[in-house]
Amino acid sequence: MPQVVTEITKYSVRDAPVEPAPIPPEDIIEGEPESTMAILWRTDDGKLYNGVWHCTPGVFMLSSPGETITLIEGDVTITPEGGEPVNVRAGEIAYIPEGTRAKWEVRETVRKGFHSYDSTGTLLGPA
Repeated sequence: MPQVVTEITKYSVRDAPVEPAPIPPEDIIEGEPESTMAILWRTDDGKLYNGVWHCTPGVFMLSSPGETITLIEGDVTITPEGGEPVNVRAGEIAYIPEGTRAKWEVRETVRKGFHSYDSTGTLLGPA
């Protein structure tokens, strides 16, 4: 996993060069949420990565890598299967354990920075 970084990379969370990252239709419960993402950095094996994610309002299910998120904008309630709802608002940070499947209720467009650990290295696919 060692990787030498030779330069500092940065994005504005609001204006990052995001690309479509569609939520599978079978996971959408309500609304028409549109998800976009920009990967800032990732290891060669795809197990560690960070970046920016934006999502418009809607309700859907997501399976998560181990992920630390910081909301820059928006308001979302994340309810893990079998767990209690957690509301995360702009300016707050949260950790979602790897393997968590949760219902995301995005009430206001979310813009978040994230750092993720995927022990399988398969969630993002090939680099």
